[in-house]
Amino acid sequence: MVSPFSVKARAMGRPPDRERSATARSAWWRRLAPQALSSASTALLRDNYIRAILFLIVSAVATSTAGMFVRALPISTWTILFWRSVFAAAFLAVYLLVTGHRAGFRPTMQGMAIAICLAVNMLAFIPACQFTSTANAFIIFSAGPVLTGIFAWLWLSEDLRPATIVAAITILIGTYVLVSGAGSKSGLFGNVFAIVTTVTMSITTVLIRRHREESVLSFICLANAFVALVSFWFCEPFFPNLRDLGLLALFGFVQLAFPAVFFLAGTRRLPACQVSLILALEAPLAPLWTWLAFREMPTRSDLIGGSIITVAVVGYLVVMARSIRSERKGAAS
Repeated sequence: MVSPFSVKARAMGRPPDRERSATARSAWWRRLAPQALSSASTALLRDNYIRAILFLIVSAVATSTAGMFVRALPISTWTILFWRSVFAAAFLAVYLLVTGHRAGFRPTMQGMAIAICLAVNMLAFIPACQFTSTANAFIIFSAGPVLTGIFAWLWLSEDLRPATIVAAITILIGTYVLVSGAGSKSGLFGNVFAIVTTVTMSITTVLIRRHREESVLSFICLANAFVALVSFWFCEPFFPNLRDLGLLALFGFVQLAFPAVFFLAGTRRLPACQVSLILALEAPLAPLWTWLAFREMPTRSDLIGGSIITVAVVGYLVVMARSIRSERKGAAS
């Protein structure tokens, strides 16, 4: 039943009260919707950023256990490389099978480039540590955040913020202090492999960031298969005892397969240089694991250099968090 007031309102050229209220609600929603969507998108961006940081911290903590495992395994380096990569590839293959990620696997050129770069990185790391001093190797490794930032700026057009540059230089200084107590043995051959390790890791990080649509975890599994294939020819002894085999299985899971999942999740959500900066936490964490496992007291240079690196990374994350908070306030206003 139509109200006579509505008929009269239409006759006078005015919409009835019910239509006016609906129009007002519609206008109110049109004004509010952009603000609500902006606030929601900013909150989602902030949550994704924090989640990515946590993923990468977990990856750095797990990856930093490498020295502890190597110290606990009294077998040849190539035997460690072979069995660690075999177990890591097996764990990743099971994960891909269970989660269904294997359905998205396509042998693309970009994915093969990621697999090859990562395989070369893992293979070059061992001779880098064997044929040069620890100090030289880690000083070269610490250039990773700077190199990654340059590659990301050139290739992905990612901004190099002043905070990023300051953090990268501070990490470089902290790494120098960290390894200043190491021996002075040096070698050109080992330095070349250390440079190869640093460059390939930076390229891998940028490639994963650029090709986020790829089934990257499948290619990380493939990279471990490449490493196992190469190290197979140098294994001596080939079969370790049961204790060492169990440690190698744990090594492959804890230090390679498990952090690879978190590394990939974090790399897809953060700029490449920020990823490299957070992963620099591996350097101060490595002495902590050897202290917990073998009661090997860290040296004064370990403590000072590790503190510098930790403060640099934490300070950088605090600065970035404040930047996101200010952007959120600006979007809300």
